[in-house]
Amino acid sequence: MVGRLQDTPKETLRGVTFVDLDGTLITGNSMHIFMRRLPGLLVKRGAYGSAIGSLWWTGLRSLRLTSHHTMKWHLTKAARAHLEESDWEGLASRMLENVNRSVTDYITSRRERGCLTYIATAAAEEYAAHICRALGYDGALATQFTDSLSDYRELNREAKHEAIEHLLESEHLRLESFLTDHTDDLPTAKAFPLLTILVGADKKTSDDFREAGVTRYIN
Repeated sequence: MVGRLQDTPKETLRGVTFVDLDGTLITGNSMHIFMRRLPGLLVKRGAYGSAIGSLWWTGLRSLRLTSHHTMKWHLTKAARAHLEESDWEGLASRMLENVNRSVTDYITSRRERGCLTYIATAAAEEYAAHICRALGYDGALATQFTDSLSDYRELNREAKHEAIEHLLESEHLRLESFLTDHTDDLPTAKAFPLLTILVGADKKTSDDFREAGVTRYIN
């Protein structure tokens, strides 16, 4: 597979842009929206026990008595068990109220030249996929749910970098650009410094990315 990529001139491969979700594609935090709206959606579906459970886990997290990782797994489990397609679509629509127009304008300009677009995020695959479909993008690399909490791995840091590299190789694509706003994505930025675009970051984050060789910015 790698050999085929090496034998194919990069300029003949189709380009793809990867964009992070929270703080990049949208200016808000999708997980916060998911946490706030999930109890009501569960009540709407008659899942009263799961609604109480979701409040329990978010309460534990607010008191720092459980990890973000554990809370996220329990909330996603409840949502997968009870939410319907229209609920996921509504969540995606609410999240896209905070879309970053500078980022979507950039992506549109690349898509007009034939470039593919993938969301690459640590957010749950369930709503990331709906955001992707709502925008007409080509796919989403996101955190996949597992039946066992011990097997649950968020798609961030090195895991995201590896997923991007795997997609580039398996689909014979050429990275056009990678958009992000936070230091969790430094592993990918260090691998592709000239193709990384930093979005609306603070000075500390900007300095960290500049040290990695990143010089492109979007507000």
